Amino acid sequence: MRPRSTRFRALRRTAAVLLRQPALNLPLRWALRPISGIVPVVWLSRLPVLGTVRSTLPSGTALRLHSDGRDVIASALYWRGLPGWEPETFAVLHRVLPRVQVFFDVGASTGVFSLVAALQDPARRVFAFEPTPGMSESLARNIALNGVRNVTRVEAAVCDHDGTAELFIPPGESLPFGASTLPSFREPGTRLDVTALRLDTFVWREGIPRVDFLKLDTEGTEPSVLAGARHLLERDEPWILCEVLHGLTEAALHAELDPLGYRYFAITRHGLEPRSRIIGDSTYRERNWLFATPRRLGPSGIV
Repeated sequence: MRPRSTRFRALRRTAAVLLRQPALNLPLRWALRPISGIVPVVWLSRLPVLGTVRSTLPSGTALRLHSDGRDVIASALYWRGLPGWEPETFAVLHRVLPRVQVFFDVGASTGVFSLVAALQDPARRVFAFEPTPGMSESLARNIALNGVRNVTRVEAAVCDHDGTAELFIPPGESLPFGASTLPSFREPGTRLDVTALRLDTFVWREGIPRVDFLKLDTEGTEPSVLAGARHLLERDEPWILCEVLHGLTEAALHAELDPLGYRYFAITRHGLEPRSRIIGDSTYRERNWLFATPRRLGPSGIV
C-alpha cells in the first residue's frame, strides 16, 4: 500500500473516531438540522449518529435502529426517515408485501428490510441471513429493540454449497456493508471463515412449506445464492428483490432465472420499468431490480 493511501486512511480513521464522540457529535447534528433538508442525504449519512434512530413506517408503526456511529443506514434514516434509504425500492416493497407471508432477507446487514417486513405484519415469518459477525450482532440488537418475535436471525453466508466459506471484510470505520464471499469484490481488510449454507438446505431443514419473497444483497454473489436455491425457486417462484452490479452479475443472473420464466423490472426513480435484459446501472445509483414469474404477477402481468 502506498504511504499516501496509508496516511489518508489514518486521517479518515481519526476523523471518524472524533465524530463519534458525544461532545462533538451532538452539537454538530444540532447545527446541521436547520439546513439538513438541502444537503444531499448521501453526505449526511456519513456523519455518525449515536443512539436510537426512530422512523415511522407507512402503517404508522415505529421502526427503530440502534447506532454506535458506524451504521450509515441509521444515519440516513435519522436525517430523512425511511425515504432516506433506497426510497424507490421501499415503494416497490410496500406494494408487494401484502402478498407475502414468508420473507427471506439474504444479506440482511443491520436489518432494515427484515424489520420493515416484520413490523408491517406480525404474522409474517421473516428470516434474516447475515454472515458478518459485527453486523449480525447489530442485527440481533435491532430485532430486540423493535420487540419483533417473527424474525429469525441466521448468521451464515448463503451461497451454492453447505459447509464453510471465506468472507472478505473490507477495511473502514463504518460497519462492513461491503463484506462478500467474492474475493475480488472489495479490498479485503480481514478474511474470516464463516458458516455457508444453501437456501434449499435451510428450507428442507426447517420444514418451510413456502417462500414468497427473496431479498438478495450479497455483494456480487447473488447468482450463487440462486444456484443454491434451485428447488425453492422451482417450487415457490418467489418474488426476488436483487441488487444488480453492472458488468459483474447480469449474465449469471440470466443463467439462473431465464429457465424458470422470470421477468425483469428495473427499480428506477420513475418507478418499475420492465426490461427484456438485466443490465446494471453503470452509475451504480439504481442497483436494485425486481424479478417475478407470471404466476406472481397475475393475469395483468404487472406488479
